Amino acid sequence: MKQFIRNLSLKKKIHSIVFLCIILLAFVSLFSIHLVSKAHQKVLYQSVASSLSYTAKELSNQLDNISTMADMFLADTNVQSGLGTLKDSSSVQDRSIAYKALYGTLNEYYFTFRKNNINYMSLYQDRYSIHTHITSGNTLPESVIQDLVARAENAKGLTLWITDYSDEYGLFMVKNLRRSEYLSLDSLGTLVVSLNIDGMIKAATKTSHFYDDTRYILYGQEDLIYNSSSLKAGELSLFDNFFHSRYGLVNPDGNSFFYVKGIIPEFDWDYVCLIPYDSIADSLRTSLKICLAIITVSIGLAILLSSALIDSITRHFDNLLLKMERFAAGENETPQISYDYSKRADELGILHTRFDQMVDKVNQLIRTNYLNKILIKEAQLKALETQMNPHFLYNTLESINWRAKSVGAKDISSMTESLGTLLRITLDQKHKEVPLSRELELVQCYMTIQKYRYEDRLEYEISAPKNLFGCYVLKMTLQPLVENAIRYGLEENTEECRIQIVAETDGSSLFVSVKNNSSFFEDDLIKKLKTHKIEPHGFGIGLLNILERMELTYGENYGLTLYNEDDHAVARLSFPLNPHPLVISDTKGER
Repeated sequence: MKQFIRNLSLKKKIHSIVFLCIILLAFVSLFSIHLVSKAHQKVLYQSVASSLSYTAKELSNQLDNISTMADMFLADTNVQSGLGTLKDSSSVQDRSIAYKALYGTLNEYYFTFRKNNINYMSLYQDRYSIHTHITSGNTLPESVIQDLVARAENAKGLTLWITDYSDEYGLFMVKNLRRSEYLSLDSLGTLVVSLNIDGMIKAATKTSHFYDDTRYILYGQEDLIYNSSSLKAGELSLFDNFFHSRYGLVNPDGNSFFYVKGIIPEFDWDYVCLIPYDSIADSLRTSLKICLAIITVSIGLAILLSSALIDSITRHFDNLLLKMERFAAGENETPQISYDYSKRADELGILHTRFDQMVDKVNQLIRTNYLNKILIKEAQLKALETQMNPHFLYNTLESINWRAKSVGAKDISSMTESLGTLLRITLDQKHKEVPLSRELELVQCYMTIQKYRYEDRLEYEISAPKNLFGCYVLKMTLQPLVENAIRYGLEENTEECRIQIVAETDGSSLFVSVKNNSSFFEDDLIKKLKTHKIEPHGFGIGLLNILERMELTYGENYGLTLYNEDDHAVARLSFPLNPHPLVISDTKGER
């Protein structure tokens, strides 16, 4: 076994160690989850109990709002005045007006506070009764009404909550309204408010996370006020014994419920909130599944990341082994590896750097002992090579010119001078812009050479005011246009070609036009060249080159325009009137 482990590759050894650590951590994590789930279950019970207990506070708030509404109704001057008129006035008209006012006020309070689950509101005074709205479904028997009024009068102005009729007619709030004027405190009538207890319970339990499954039991001092649970009345008769702690589990009929028990102190009512225990169990199982999923994903990511990290380390050893194999096979140069180990200070960097240094020293010894003589001979040959440069070319052309003059060959002399000037201007790398006179000189030299070629078939004219000679233009923009005019005017046509070069200005821009009478431009030629509708061939590339250089230098407001005018093809260059040149650095850094 030990021998097998020793013979494993370094990569497999590291993988084995990492995987063992991951498995150990996984077992520790599962045991920790077991402990945490127990603590989580306890905390969850407390959290659910707090959430359900809050519903009782919501119910108490609704009841307090209704009680406050009753006090506001009692203190309302319109109510006091209207009830006083109904009781004391003998005028039928006054009582009718008071009745209508009370009806309006009662409905105003109802619509303001009906969100507290008020079914309807009624106002009773002797033979008068005023109601917000009563349908046949919620009409009270006369005996019930008399009982509610009697209880309210016996309470002498206190707010009473009547639960005796909660099973059949719901919960009632009654209040005897007494006259506040001169503190006479005689009875003016009774306010009866019918409440939708089921709606109040549902509104209160909406704050619970378990709203859909919450059941409610509400007890008065002696009677059951409300019961939305599946527990039977016989089971609820042992209220204190059945729900023996503040929260816990009950199992009536084999169904498991989690309950929270409490008291609404302002009303001395007991309540019990119940939810099916399956909801909590599902929450616990969901939490456990999430934890297991997180651990599983973490283990997978740990394996992937560790594998990637191990590979990122072992591949450098593989590179080193490759170098050794190549060197052992007699290859003097180390294989090309796209990684710079000289910048690493760890063990891998040191190993690669030292190996590369060793190979370099061995190769240096080989070159010193076997290749030194060959290198010396090559150096001697290179030292004897003649270096061709522009000065040598200019001197050669000058010699040819001098010899042509001495033998009377004026045409050869003229062509040689023009060629020398053309080369000197073309090879000038110092300036990006040159004076117009310099560009025209270049064109003049070029046309001189072409004139000897085409003789009488080529005529040209340069028209440029001397005050424009100092204006700077982009170098090598005019001569290619003249070359283009000659090519399409003479090389593709047997007729005479006349080329005009015209320079003019409008005060803010300089325009230089090249016109020839033996060709024409296709409509939207530049646009078609740009969009490749016409593939550039020959001078088409030069036109785009000039245009792009002009736009990069001066912007889109200046450039090259091609058009036809009076049987002439016109190429027009537009420049800003710029008295100062744009200078670029040469190879020596001069400007």
